[in-house]
Amino acid sequence: MSNVYVIDACSLINAAHNYNMNKKAFAHIWETLEDKIENGELISSAEILTELKDEDLAKWAKAHKSAFIPLTQEVQLKTKEVLEKYPAIIKMRSSRNSNGDPFLIATAALYDGIVVTDEGTKANGIPSVCQGLGIEYINLSTYLDKILE
Repeated sequence: MSNVYVIDACSLINAAHNYNMNKKAFAHIWETLEDKIENGELISSAEILTELKDEDLAKWAKAHKSAFIPLTQEVQLKTKEVLEKYPAIIKMRSSRNSNGDPFLIATAALYDGIVVTDEGTKANGIPSVCQGLGIEYINLSTYLDKILE
């Protein structure tokens, strides 16, 4: 069975920035991502949608809404577990901060997924929380190397 990858907003944002979806040269990247979504191999949390501010990326995400797992009771309970162990993953200092990270990690835990994130290894960031919970994570570049032929 194929791995399930759970992609973070920062990786989607970086993909949109580095591999403009409107450029023909990068069409194969976006087509491959869409294939992975259709096969259930690339998902995210519905909470990540609010972090996608780029107009083209937000439009793309809405067209692939099935990839963004809703906040079911199961996801919410797993998120509560994540927050009990790592409460500092939520950032309360600014209204600009999103709090999608614990939902993303909970989704990865429930789907036995590998998190795709370009977030650095700061304390209480996605990589350090994943490491503490035994959830595998990789960056976007490594993920693209795995899926692109």
